[in-house]
Amino acid sequence: MSEEQGVAWYRLQQKERQDPPTREEGTYLEDRSTATQKIMEKWSKGPQKGLKPVEIEYNTNRNTRLCLLMCPEWDPGFPHYGIAKLAGVTNTAGFATKCFDLNVEAYAAYNDAKYKGEPWDIHYDPWEGPRDWHWIGEQYWNELHTYVKPILDKAVDQMVEFAPDFLGVSLYYCNEEPSDYIIKEIKKRLPDIKIIVGGPSTHYSYFKPKEIYDFVVNGEGERPLLNILMQHEGKLLIEGEKVGKTIVLRQEENERVSLNDLPYPDYSNMPMDKYSFPNGALLAISRGCIAKCTFCEETHYYKYRQRTSVSTLDEVIYMHKTYGTNVFYFVDSLVNGNLNELRAFAEGVIASGIKIHWSGYARCDGRMDLEYMQVLRDSGCEALNYGTESGAQEVLDAMDKKVTIPEMEANFRDGKKVGIGAMTNWIVGYPNENGRMLEDSMTFLWRQRNQGLLNIGQGTGFNVGVDTIVGQNFDRFNLKQWYYYDHWITKDDKMSIAHKLIRMKTFSIFTDFLLSETEIGKPTRHNLRERHYTIEWNDPNRQNEIEYPDKDTDYNIIKPGISNFADSLVNEIWPFLHVVWKTRGGYKFNLKFNYEWELEEWGARNAAPLYADYKFEIDDDGNWSADFDWDYRQTHTDHVYQDHTYPDENGNIISDPDTVGPVFTVMNFFSDNSNAATRARKLAWKGDENFKNHDPWNAFDPDWFNKVKEDFRVGREMDYSFMYDWQGTGKWNE
Repeated sequence: MSEEQGVAWYRLQQKERQDPPTREEGTYLEDRSTATQKIMEKWSKGPQKGLKPVEIEYNTNRNTRLCLLMCPEWDPGFPHYGIAKLAGVTNTAGFATKCFDLNVEAYAAYNDAKYKGEPWDIHYDPWEGPRDWHWIGEQYWNELHTYVKPILDKAVDQMVEFAPDFLGVSLYYCNEEPSDYIIKEIKKRLPDIKIIVGGPSTHYSYFKPKEIYDFVVNGEGERPLLNILMQHEGKLLIEGEKVGKTIVLRQEENERVSLNDLPYPDYSNMPMDKYSFPNGALLAISRGCIAKCTFCEETHYYKYRQRTSVSTLDEVIYMHKTYGTNVFYFVDSLVNGNLNELRAFAEGVIASGIKIHWSGYARCDGRMDLEYMQVLRDSGCEALNYGTESGAQEVLDAMDKKVTIPEMEANFRDGKKVGIGAMTNWIVGYPNENGRMLEDSMTFLWRQRNQGLLNIGQGTGFNVGVDTIVGQNFDRFNLKQWYYYDHWITKDDKMSIAHKLIRMKTFSIFTDFLLSETEIGKPTRHNLRERHYTIEWNDPNRQNEIEYPDKDTDYNIIKPGISNFADSLVNEIWPFLHVVWKTRGGYKFNLKFNYEWELEEWGARNAAPLYADYKFEIDDDGNWSADFDWDYRQTHTDHVYQDHTYPDENGNIISDPDTVGPVFTVMNFFSDNSNAATRARKLAWKGDENFKNHDPWNAFDPDWFNKVKEDFRVGREMDYSFMYDWQGTGKWNE
């Protein structure tokens, strides 16, 4: 990273809110120069066709009152865009609306406690990405609720004072526990209040409405929220699917709400100075995603549509003049889903003379050449957050990323030249990933370490989402149809939760070994350095520039002949050991796996009952010696599940409470007809003769059931436990 780029990145993280500039005479729309319009028109094609506007009728005589709520945990960097946009819509329609962002309130309380020397009695930062699982289920109630409860209770008091008729709640996978607490508490105080829930969690096919929810919005929220409020005023009668006591409002599958004419977000109730970016706000230039990556659920939430660059620039200028905002982060699935419209926005920012800093999620794209990157940089782009996912072309192709490794490397290089940093996100352990492909990913990271690399989002490896293309066609991706330790496993037993644990752990450790010109941000896993491994370098300053490994590199060095599961598991370590030697030269390394440690670090959803000890030494010339031992304990008591489930002849899920073990349920992707599931299913079945003429809306197949039932029975009887130790020597010649 250049000095100029480093300064720009610092600006993006400035900690003081600026006052808005003096407002010019007339409106900014009238004052926009003709030159700016002409420059933008060169690239923008204007509004898309087929978009459905949200009709908003303003009325000063509304009686219905609304609270909108966001509970922890989520990113506390910026005020929540979703509830601010909804508040803009409802306030514009005349409904009294009050927003509560309790995520940032709890985050501020956590930091205040640390500052006062009274830290929460936990050993982690609850807002670090790798710790999100602490907010889920019993972990939240056992570890965090005591500290969060005062913030929640105070908000309930404030809501009662406001006396809303409705409470709208944004649900995420990691905020349902505190959200449900508030819902239950406010219903005690205001028994007649109605609860509306929406957000990412409600899009999933496996989301089940709870009795405490009166309405569930599945899809975009602006229109159904207005309709619910209008019905309360007696102005409209809405129809929805009744699930128990809850009414589910599903968006029409092909509907695309126009983003161009929606009101600006309303931040009047947001504690702007408490956010990590107090001078910042979120923004969107599109909704949905043009990509159909096979691992992604989000791409199936709703249809892609592009907001015009003019509408987007209008919001930026409004925020700048109203709040003094000069830092923007795009929340789009892809800020560069439409390259021309993004360029039109950038050209408009430049021509308008407004000085801002911005960033957003993007896909690597070979069409973003040096000239294009320069335009983005001149408009204030400080960094792009790339969904890199993998450094192996075969994995990218299986993910349907539609990008090549050379294109990705060119984006990094060109970004570095103009001063645009690269944040990255990774998915380790994709079903078709082998050892050489894993080494490709670590090689890619090493090669880009001085190409503007700012951040490494390591994640916790690949997990099957039900509403993904993978989740809708297990056979296509070589996966068994049942869960093993609440996780997937390949049909050949060569990839499982245990294999993925080794990969994501060694991948994370490798990021500790990157020697770069500047510090690279990544999730903090101090435990790995402090407890899990030790390393001694022959030359701590050595750095080798490397190429990608040969396609036929053989990592099956150990051949115990126990089983596919064991034989593959004992060889998982080699790609990591190999690339560390290639990049840093000789070293002495010791690594341990301990189930209790893994549970603490990765949570139950990613920890495996593996105990292992790796002792490895290699000199600069490639002569190595190894002393390894493994103890894989499938019957570990903490990983025994009860209440096995499987489908009957009609597709209904039934339970068998008398059995125990790690194989506890069938992954049944035939049972739901949500928009997300159906969209994913259509793509997953495309071109597959096994599903020819099958109706994706009525997907259950008795023949499939009979096959899966037998596989499930066999799986429940499998025991992959093994113990093995191995010593060996060898030489690498690269």
